[in-house]
Amino acid sequence: MATQGLTDKIAKEKLKKFGENKLKAKKKISALKVFLSQFKSPLIYILVAASGVTLALGDLVDAGVIGAAVVLNTILGFYQEIKAERSLEALSSMLTPKAKVIRDSKRQLIEASLVVPGDICVLEIGERVPADGKVIESDSLSINEAMLTGESVAVAKNVKGSELARKVRNLSNRVYMGTMVSGGIGLMKVEKTGQETEIGKIADKLTETQEEKTPLQKQIMSLSKKLAIMVGIISLIILAAGLLAGDPFIEIFTTAVAVAVSAIPEGLAVSLTVILAIGMQRIFKKKSIVRKLMAAETLGSVTVICADKTGTLTEGKMQVVEALTPDSEGSELKREVRNPETLLVKATMLCNDMRDPLEIGMMDWAKGKMKVEMSKLEEEYPRLDEIPFDPRYKYIATLHQREGKNLLLVSGAPEVILKKSDTSDEMRKKWGESFVREGKKGRRLVGFAYKEIKANKISDKDIKGLKWLGSLLYEDPVRKGVEEALRQTKKAGIKVKVITGDYRFTAEAVVNELKLEVGGLKENQIMEGVELARLSDEELEKRMDEVVLFARTKPEQKLRIVKALQDSGEVVAMTGDGVNDAPAIKKADIGIVVEDASAVAKETADMILMDSNFETIVAAIEEGRGIFVNLKKIILYLLSDSFTEVFLVLGSIFIGLPLPITAAQILWINLVDDGLPDFALTLEPKPKDLMSQKPEGHGRSLLDNEVKLLIGLISIVTAGLALGVFSYYLKTTGNLALARSVTFAMLGVDSLLYVFSCKTLKEPIWREKLFDNVWLIGAVLIGLAFQVMALYVPGLQVVLKTVALGVNDWLVILGASAVVMGMIEGVKFVYNKKK
Repeated sequence: MATQGLTDKIAKEKLKKFGENKLKAKKKISALKVFLSQFKSPLIYILVAASGVTLALGDLVDAGVIGAAVVLNTILGFYQEIKAERSLEALSSMLTPKAKVIRDSKRQLIEASLVVPGDICVLEIGERVPADGKVIESDSLSINEAMLTGESVAVAKNVKGSELARKVRNLSNRVYMGTMVSGGIGLMKVEKTGQETEIGKIADKLTETQEEKTPLQKQIMSLSKKLAIMVGIISLIILAAGLLAGDPFIEIFTTAVAVAVSAIPEGLAVSLTVILAIGMQRIFKKKSIVRKLMAAETLGSVTVICADKTGTLTEGKMQVVEALTPDSEGSELKREVRNPETLLVKATMLCNDMRDPLEIGMMDWAKGKMKVEMSKLEEEYPRLDEIPFDPRYKYIATLHQREGKNLLLVSGAPEVILKKSDTSDEMRKKWGESFVREGKKGRRLVGFAYKEIKANKISDKDIKGLKWLGSLLYEDPVRKGVEEALRQTKKAGIKVKVITGDYRFTAEAVVNELKLEVGGLKENQIMEGVELARLSDEELEKRMDEVVLFARTKPEQKLRIVKALQDSGEVVAMTGDGVNDAPAIKKADIGIVVEDASAVAKETADMILMDSNFETIVAAIEEGRGIFVNLKKIILYLLSDSFTEVFLVLGSIFIGLPLPITAAQILWINLVDDGLPDFALTLEPKPKDLMSQKPEGHGRSLLDNEVKLLIGLISIVTAGLALGVFSYYLKTTGNLALARSVTFAMLGVDSLLYVFSCKTLKEPIWREKLFDNVWLIGAVLIGLAFQVMALYVPGLQVVLKTVALGVNDWLVILGASAVVMGMIEGVKFVYNKKK
């Protein structure tokens, strides 16, 4: 018998032959590849070149220190990226699908990846079909194939059935990988697995489309290139000027290397990886998985969220809340069913294939009305024939035998069933008005009718002249917390577009219940799929700003909506779950899918919601904004430090002084003193007012005017003070080592103190919560300890060419640091007052 299934031995042989039942995924990144990727930055190229040339010239100490900087950057970057990659793999493993198979005549639960052609799989409601194949046994089995076809109504998969049913449905009894069992139970024989499935073929086409780099990736790459070009030009100018002036090559090359080293924020690449990895973990705690590190930050720039209504704004549970029935004369509408034995209640149980949430909901309602078991009702009313539901006709029909007569039951779209019923024009008008009225309340409706016929088979001519029984009213409850989340998005300046395939009035009622628009939606704020199809791309783009609700839309229309929004300059977050949603998800700046989305949609998405909740999207956007704020702080801190050293070295060259600070001392400040505070800034708590600020979208920049102004002023003022101190000590003492040591200590201590002014650009330092980041406090204390060691530990004195300092020297250093901090606070005050 086929239901005995394969033997474990044969299954293992087939697994070797056909491979695992998986879609092609991106190759796992090897540790070696991650390691080598650390050297791809233009900034690292300069450091490696400088280390090599310095070594060739015999300056072992500077070559060793520069080399150590490269090694440290590589190790830290490698560790963080590997950690992030492995964390992502661990998170993804939580979503591993399972399949029930029959092997050696026993039911077994295995990973879906181990299913092979020839396997017999058990299909049960709520589970996904594990591969492509054919139904061999069916008990009211129905499959929701929306992810492939875009049709939200499930398709019956009956092995047996009338010729008319087969003709109407063009029934093939084939099932496809990734589709959802929405009703009944059945057995399937697997025919194709992995990339050979229909989903696999679509996935192949999707992989041909290259993904756009995120705005952050583009900004970081642009910044790195600009810094590299600037460093190269300045170094060449210094080298050429020195050689023309007759300076020895080794001396002037060492100077050029010092400038290059001073300009490079060595910790930037590592800090970027760390802060994104931390952000990803924070977002995971909010019940969502970010698949790509850079996407964690991009969330913060979102200006529009395109949200599914069902399951995201609502709970996705269809519950019958009322029944509308005609009175005994058929002239009025009643809102109750007093007699549990009424034919309407029986029809909801008999004319039902349990193939979607609507039919499941009506069955639950009927069971609450009738105490009789379904099996006994089926014995009393045995089914003779059926026409499964078809979205083209919008009804299901079943034929039952009762006391020697044949009872035809029909259910489906109420306006369709009513049209096929013998009802007066006056009553048809009353019922039609009730459909619109209930739809405006956010309810969905299913109509019922019946008639007695003589034939044992259903024909097309039988579906008319029906007797109207009434309709059931459903509600899909709005999720708790969504209304508050929508208020947050509005406060944050983020627009929300609701996209649904539902009836316009039902969707409109839900949007109005959520108070997305003050006073409710207006006519121009609603667009149905039919109207959307008539508009050109240019016309659609013009309407995008005003339209809030897209109703009765098809999955392929989502791509047009996303593209129109992006063409209008928006940063779009798009939610979806099916294969047909994948192109729109991929096109969006942030693609978001729910946990039970199709494998192709998940592979395309940037973020996976583990709870399908709109609140989670809002929480993730807040985390994304926090990431961006912290990145700005780090860039301000690192570049201020780097450019201070550049201006200091260039200033000494133009004045004709010796180098105030050596390459080794520069690297000590950048990596040892400032390295820990730099990392501690990645752990900064996000500001509480983030969701009160308007989104900046594509226009936001890590180097905005305020940051540029602060970098410029900090660099110039600090470099000027340091150059003045160096010149003073050199002239008054004639001791180059002492002058350099004071300058070295001043730069190190200065940056360790003004990091507290960089904690926030919105508040003065005396209003900051200085102790809300204990890591930063610890990092600064350790940095100060390292700076002291560099000046007083004999071994380090040799490497860094420093000497011990006295009390007066430290007073000069602290005084200069106070001046710089005062200047930063002054700029913050003026800039925020201007805002």
